[in-house]
Amino acid sequence: MQGNHLRNSLQFCVADIAISFLFDDALSRLMETDQPSEVQDDMEIRVHVEPAPKPKIQDILFDSGQTWALYQSHGKYVLQNDSLNANSRPNRVVIMESDFRSGDMYLTEDSLHKDFFSDPLGYPLNQILMVLLLSRTKGVIFHACGIDDDGSGYLFLGYSGDGKSTMAKLWFENRATILNDDRMVIREKGGEFWMYGTPWHGDFKEWSSQGIPIEKMFFLHRGKGNAAVPKGGADAVSMILARSFPPLWDEAGMAYTVDFCHRMVSKVPCYQLSFSPDRNVIEFVRGVTS
Repeated sequence: MQGNHLRNSLQFCVADIAISFLFDDALSRLMETDQPSEVQDDMEIRVHVEPAPKPKIQDILFDSGQTWALYQSHGKYVLQNDSLNANSRPNRVVIMESDFRSGDMYLTEDSLHKDFFSDPLGYPLNQILMVLLLSRTKGVIFHACGIDDDGSGYLFLGYSGDGKSTMAKLWFENRATILNDDRMVIREKGGEFWMYGTPWHGDFKEWSSQGIPIEKMFFLHRGKGNAAVPKGGADAVSMILARSFPPLWDEAGMAYTVDFCHRMVSKVPCYQLSFSPDRNVIEFVRGVTS
């Protein structure tokens, strides 16, 4: 930890990527208990309940136009939960060192919502910061539903409306573990590709933070009946990349993400899956082979 006055901390961990938030005495008193660390920190963020300084914008990396923006200032990265074109000042700003090992978060008192200590960054900064950390050769976030079927890991990738939450409900009724129905982190571990659940779920609210190797992955596709078409090569890479959260602002991060997708489809069997929204799809998926 940095700073003797920061005595309490909270660790936010997804897919073994850990961010520790360091609180001063005033915020510490609002915490019910200290939270023990689960894994070694990837990043430490010092939290300040005060207006953020106004760094000079030197290079705009990305501006969503609505909910967040990322830019560089004096060698540091600045992430805020508002567009640079907004009339009001953002109520959450994170200023990160260039190595992404530490930083400072500034927030206004009115942004201390009831769920602050379970998710200090809030949406969308929580997911954007995770994309930033993962893009440093740690993994990729995908639009996907992850299922642990008694030790068999199935990844269902899809856009909104493709059936990820429907798939989660069907497998849940069959006593499978739902890792998440909308956001999955994939990491390479010991020569295998592991999927991890995240707290950022869709319509289906059951989720698990556990990880499991991916046995098969499916690109959800609207169609009639249960059918699986094998996919591979550039076609599969294009499909999986289109369902990722890529760091569009970072050339090196994008190169890593594309290479990650190439390696992933070369090791994990891929299929385009159309399915009927009933339990018959479960046995169908279990029986799919190349």
